[in-house]
Amino acid sequence: MNCITALAYITFLNGMRRNAVWGLCLFALAIQAASIFYMDFFGRDLGRVISDFHFSIMWLTGMIFILFYAVHTTAWDDNHRIIDSILARPISRTEYVLGSMLGLSLLLLLLESLLGLVAYGELVWVKSQLSNTYFATFSPLHFCIAWAGVQLILLTQLAVMLLISSAIRGALPVMLLSIAYALICSGLPVVQASVDASATTSSYLLHIMGMIFPDFSHLDFKDAVLSNLQLEQFTGAPIWPPFVLTSIYIAIALSLASLIYSRRDIV
Repeated sequence: MNCITALAYITFLNGMRRNAVWGLCLFALAIQAASIFYMDFFGRDLGRVISDFHFSIMWLTGMIFILFYAVHTTAWDDNHRIIDSILARPISRTEYVLGSMLGLSLLLLLLESLLGLVAYGELVWVKSQLSNTYFATFSPLHFCIAWAGVQLILLTQLAVMLLISSAIRGALPVMLLSIAYALICSGLPVVQASVDASATTSSYLLHIMGMIFPDFSHLDFKDAVLSNLQLEQFTGAPIWPPFVLTSIYIAIALSLASLIYSRRDIV
């Protein structure tokens, strides 16, 4: 753990020194603040519009961070032989993968926490300005669970990016494959819903693809933020299985990345 936390600390500090990270944070916060102007255009659905807008901004900001910072950070370490100098010290390649994941995750969660606090404060303020007719309910617990769902989706994307970067060199190929992965995860549920269940070959193939490209819609709880129902009643199923299964998926992705790094000739 000492090696992992030390590398994570270095990765976190390097990110805090980058103007690009702070610029992305300030730009996202400015866009979030602009959602106040929605009060002049929407009526009864104002709370839902603002909530959906904030969660969309949080997800989009996280994806930009992964694709345009995390990808280039790992590629820069590879191209400039930073990995060689790190591995020359008493640190294994598994510790390198876990330390990089931890450091980038801390940066991502710090950025998302700032956006989440702004979103929560703005929703509370808007509700205080409107009557129950226009903004009936707001659940802080559901908001926190919905925020956690978005973060788990982003952490999965980050783990897959590290897996891709462990096997492929260069920032552009890793970024393109990460985008393709996200698009397939978004489009596969639509294909599964449209394919005839009686077609066994297609059904088996889609099930196998579903294990590789998970359906992140099970972690999307933003519609429950403005509901006074229990989440189990709102979703019709327990909420903990998607969190557990996605955490296992992240662990498998990091294990595969460590295995590839262990067999890969870095130099």
